Amino acid sequence: MAREVDVVQYWPPVLIDIKEMLAMAKVENPVLSALWSLIEQTLDDQFVVITSENGATHYEKMLNIHPADNDSLETRRFRILTRYQEQAPYTEEVLIRLLNSLLGNGSYELTINKVEKTLDVKLELTIRGMFDAAKDLLERIVPQNMILTVRLRYIQHSVLRDHRHVDLKQVTHDQIRNGVI
Repeated sequence: MAREVDVVQYWPPVLIDIKEMLAMAKVENPVLSALWSLIEQTLDDQFVVITSENGATHYEKMLNIHPADNDSLETRRFRILTRYQEQAPYTEEVLIRLLNSLLGNGSYELTINKVEKTLDVKLELTIRGMFDAAKDLLERIVPQNMILTVRLRYIQHSVLRDHRHVDLKQVTHDQIRNGVI
């Protein structure tokens, strides 16, 4: 939120009536307003959830993240947050807490088979970049002796039961499965 800058209010009353000083104030005010906006943006860039494009680029450079050309700012922020969430050791409880904080409660299914050493995660993500970032995170933090499967969770039959067959006939199977209807 940019502040309205007016340097005249800081002057002694003697200077207020001088034309040259008022002309200088007209030039200085926009420059100081722009500087104030840059300061506020720099402060905002310290927080990943509200960082700007420049802030995201800085974080990505620090964390050695290479964004795709078509990544939105939201996807880039998500990828940065997933990288910051990496800290060992991981327990099942920590993994669930991590997935809840990044993806939200109920937006994934987690199945752990300790006997067969498998971990199956079905994610409900609509943005491809977020799916890739979540998959990369899981590949880095899941122990190497476990078999990891990360998939998208598609629309279930229970969601479609209210639609008539005639209506569903107009869309493809892929569109139904991926939630385009």
